[in-house]
Amino acid sequence: MALGVLLVLIGGLFLLDSLDLIEGVGFGELWPVILIAVGVAIIYDRLRRSWRRR
Repeated sequence: MALGVLLVLIGGLFLLDSLDLIEGVGFGELWPVILIAVGVAIIYDRLRRSWRRR
């Protein structure tokens, strides 16, 4: 679920950028943060699943 929410937010940011509603933020500078956030979401999801098994 968290990964889905993250992907929706990223898509929304790309949409706002393509509509020129966001100024001063280039996605060339932001892509590492996006990758880190996706990685954290995946790690969190796997940890949450392992905690449920206990």
